[in-house]
Amino acid sequence: MAGNSLPKLFAGRRRGLMALLIGTGLAMAVLAWASALLMTRLLDGAAAAGAGSGPVVAGLAAAALGGGALRALERVLAEKLGQDYIHGIRKGLVESALATDRGPSPGVTIARSTNDLSSVRNWIALGIAPLAVGIPMILGTAVALWFLAPALSAAVVVPLAVLTGGLALLARPAFHRARTLRQQRGRLAARLADTVIAAGTIRAAGGEAREVSQVDKAGRKVVDAAVHRAAIAGWIRGSAAAGAALGSAAVAAVGVWQAVPTPTIAAGLTIVGMIAAPVADLGRVVEYRQNFKAARRILAPALAVAADAREGRRRRNPGVIPQGPGAAAGTEGGNMPGSLLVTGLSECRNCAVPELRAGPGDRIRIVSADPAAETRVLEKLIGVRSDPDACTLIDGKSLLDSGGRTRRALLGYAAAGTHLERGSIARSVRYRMPDLDPAAGTSALERMGLAERIARLPRGEQTQLKRGGEPLSTSERARLLLARATLGDPPLLVLNRIDADLDHAGTAVLARLVRDYPGVVLFASDHPGSVAGEYTEWNIDCPHAGLDLVWASYRWNGP
Repeated sequence: MAGNSLPKLFAGRRRGLMALLIGTGLAMAVLAWASALLMTRLLDGAAAAGAGSGPVVAGLAAAALGGGALRALERVLAEKLGQDYIHGIRKGLVESALATDRGPSPGVTIARSTNDLSSVRNWIALGIAPLAVGIPMILGTAVALWFLAPALSAAVVVPLAVLTGGLALLARPAFHRARTLRQQRGRLAARLADTVIAAGTIRAAGGEAREVSQVDKAGRKVVDAAVHRAAIAGWIRGSAAAGAALGSAAVAAVGVWQAVPTPTIAAGLTIVGMIAAPVADLGRVVEYRQNFKAARRILAPALAVAADAREGRRRRNPGVIPQGPGAAAGTEGGNMPGSLLVTGLSECRNCAVPELRAGPGDRIRIVSADPAAETRVLEKLIGVRSDPDACTLIDGKSLLDSGGRTRRALLGYAAAGTHLERGSIARSVRYRMPDLDPAAGTSALERMGLAERIARLPRGEQTQLKRGGEPLSTSERARLLLARATLGDPPLLVLNRIDADLDHAGTAVLARLVRDYPGVVLFASDHPGSVAGEYTEWNIDCPHAGLDLVWASYRWNGP
């Protein structure tokens, strides 16, 4: 996908919807033509008042009702077209947000999913769809007027041409003002999201008034930008309304000047009246188009993130291990059943992380002088953070190049401070392996000592988790994460300071779990003795003074 483009509109079922919209416009043109002929017949005396006028009046009524039904059908088809299109974009935005560790703030993502997608939807449903209906209808009525009286056709076409030129002149400033409004809305959304997330810290520091003031300033900028955009939008819509009115006046004036018969003038006015709504819609179409262009500049690069990530995975060869000292040994170790090989990682520029090889039953603590570096390396190792040179082989399979199902089978991950996704407890515990029977999730909860606590909840395992894991406590959420991470005993279990969220009983459960776990356990902890009795340290800091990496095994003896 190009960085400045969105998905194709005319693809899949949307092609059929567009064809139906064009057909609706042609049908409206036919009705307009029929109405003009019937009006002419009614007024020129061919059907005198009395019994003979009944069928003509009935025909006019049927044409009017048919036009109303077609307008209703147009609205439904337009909404289907717009909603189908933005539904695909919405999924792409979520995919992009999950595909990179450098994604936008939650506020910006929410703004994209509301304001920007609304602009796209309006352009599709209220812009392209009316054009698909209106253009065939206007052209068809122009042809009908030509057959009635060529002068009347010119009287409609000339004002429309002038209107089109005027709208083209207003389009550029409308685009710039729409883009400015979008930028201000995005900044306001990001500030609101960050303020809500940091609400506790703000209250503790007594900064409520200052933060409200900052939000007020950002909101005022949005108000000003919205008013400026409304001004140019008003000119656009006013011009379109004036164009429709001028068309009617031009038909009447030209008809009188050219001595066109009165019934023909009435028929022409009938036709112009039927196309007045599509002509007035042209103003909204121009406005929606500029809003769409402003939204596209934001959405297209965001959607490209997921496409780039997919392309990157396709280009990587999961069977290739970075070349260098120890590569041959790494290949041998990486293909052993249940083995782990990590190579190619870097913590910072010109600072390569020593490779790691481990087998089932190994307990490895990641060590660094900077605790944040431990988290960064663990997240690169499992693919949460991007590192193009990283290679993680588990049981001979490349973790970073595998699909979701394979990744879930190879890796279990639990980190302190994790926000649980919205959903039931039963869904959460089986999140890695949703195809498993619910009884497997219950068994995993029992192993973590959570079964009784969850059974006491009003809805048991069907209790809905909200706001990151409520109603569970911090320690219970950590146990739930452990139950999820160990479900199915993946060959690699990564624990990122999960013990910091556990209470005394939970720490005992964790120690027992790590002691009996059949696969490789790689963990970061400030109190490693509470996690594993025996472990090997993996020092990820750059070796100094040319010293080789020193491996040391430690045994912790508790009190």
